[in-house]
Amino acid sequence: MFPSTYYEHSGKAPLGGMLLTLVGGGVAGTVLGAVYGLLIYYIPFVYINAIITFVFGGALAMIVGTCAKVGKIRNAGAVTAIALVVALVAYFAHWVVWVERMSGTQLLDPGQIWAFASTLNVLGPWSIFGWTPTGFALWAIWGIEALVIVGMGALGAHGVIDVPFCENTGQWTTETVMPKHFQPITDAQSLDSVQSVLHTLQPANDDVAEYTEVSLATADGSELRCVSLNQVTVEVDKDGKPDEKKTTIVKHMLLDRSSFDQLQRLGESAAA
Repeated sequence: MFPSTYYEHSGKAPLGGMLLTLVGGGVAGTVLGAVYGLLIYYIPFVYINAIITFVFGGALAMIVGTCAKVGKIRNAGAVTAIALVVALVAYFAHWVVWVERMSGTQLLDPGQIWAFASTLNVLGPWSIFGWTPTGFALWAIWGIEALVIVGMGALGAHGVIDVPFCENTGQWTTETVMPKHFQPITDAQSLDSVQSVLHTLQPANDDVAEYTEVSLATADGSELRCVSLNQVTVEVDKDGKPDEKKTTIVKHMLLDRSSFDQLQRLGESAAA
């Protein structure tokens, strides 16, 4: 029987998994960086380029995180460190391709790329609404771009492995959201045990504007079972479409088999 505590990763980082993530992420990051450099060069619209920058950073995080899951890395720090290396490699690849398009010469030496960027910084490579960023303004723009790409890539990767892993069966769990909604929880601080969760959850109608969402995490043949609770508020946006906002109030609380079965029955009875 599991105690009423929360799941935490074991911190294990298999060497094979780390090599897979570093090499796989590095190769994919280099290709993505080259594509990003081409897109930034050929698309003259700054707003679209900004969107591409965020997509690029998110894609790096997803790739590294996925490789880490395949490699069964259960150490967020290790994943973040690898993701940082991959993001820097990808960012450098983008500069290599972009500078080659701008200068017509392939430069692979970081010092030469820096010298070219410094010269270009004085002239300004592009304009927006008649304004050509140069000097400090352009350095600031490039700095923000770097922070978005490297920051999203490094910090977002470990979020992909933020699911329980069963050490006994060697597999990641799958989280399933229960279809039935439950009443909003007014005192989240009281949810300090499985019993308190089971006693607090009360069925709610499916069309309410605020409710509690319950998700269960487990894997085939595994005794590891976890429950998470999200407080969901449904608001209508300016276009008249529902917009859900979620706040996590319980995350990966460990369940024993009896409590897991009881929670499933609670969901089934609520749906009846």
